[in-house]
Order: sequence, then structure tokens, then C-alpha cells
Amino acid sequence: MPELMPTENDPNVSAHTGPDRIFHCAFAAGTIFRRRGGKAVDKHHFYQAATAASSNLAGFAEVEEVGVANGKPVTVNVGDELPVNHSLEKAFVFPTTGRAATVADIGKDFDIYVDPNGIQMVNLGASKLGVLRISQIVTRDAMWVAVQVPPDLRYGNR
Repeated sequence: MPELMPTENDPNVSAHTGPDRIFHCAFAAGTIFRRRGGKAVDKHHFYQAATAASSNLAGFAEVEEVGVANGKPVTVNVGDELPVNHSLEKAFVFPTTGRAATVADIGKDFDIYVDPNGIQMVNLGASKLGVLRISQIVTRDAMWVAVQVPPDLRYGNR
């Protein structure tokens, strides 16, 4: 088993494992990604941050924080391009909601939860849409996990 990150560290909420397949994609105006949250992306007319209602994901944004003060960029206008990793094998780190993940959660599919600040999390209490599959527990407190998109729920596999 790989060494888990200490809980006193700020988990690196970004790319975790797997190959890269990054494309710059046009995003919807007002898109927000928070530094300590997941970076799941879905697509309607434009790419955008995934929500709790997302039933398919296009990939994960390769950004730290955008659409907020001190973000890069601070605002996202319609058509602005951001890098999105479309790799089917890529795992990204997400925080969990409500409880710590367990070994029994690995390989299971869960929904996305987005808090009022725009932080995306793995909703360990819901699996109706199941767009995030837990691949690994990342921190010692098990409140941060690596997730992938189930292949059948990947939109626009470029």
C-alpha cells in the first residue's frame, strides 16, 4: 500500500495518477474551481464545473483556483479556455463529505457534492449518479481520496 499523506499537510487537490491527455477547452462564463476542492468538468454548451446534478463528466480541470479573488484567472468569461485532462486513466484528489472513506469504498461510484463556496467533494452518502469512482485513499485521516470517472460516464472521450 502506498504511503498516505499526513493529515497535517494541505492535500494536493490535483492530478494524482495516470497519463495526461490535456486539451484547452472553452468554458462557460462564471465557472469556479476552488483550491481545496475537486476539479470535475462536465459539458453542456460549454465546459463548466460539474455540479451535484452532473450525470456525465468530460474530465478534470488542470487548474488550482479560478473564478474567484486571487484565482488564475479571477473571472471566467464565456469561451475562455482552461486546460482539461480527458485521460480515461487519470485520477484526481477530492475531499470527501460527511465521513472518512474506508477500504470498502474503493472501486465504488459516488455522486458529486458542491458546497455553497463552490468546493466539489465526493458525496459518500449518495451514489445515484455515480460519476466519481474511488481508486485510492490519499490521506491518513481518509478525508481525501483519489477518484476517476467510470468509463461509461465519460462524456466526449476525445
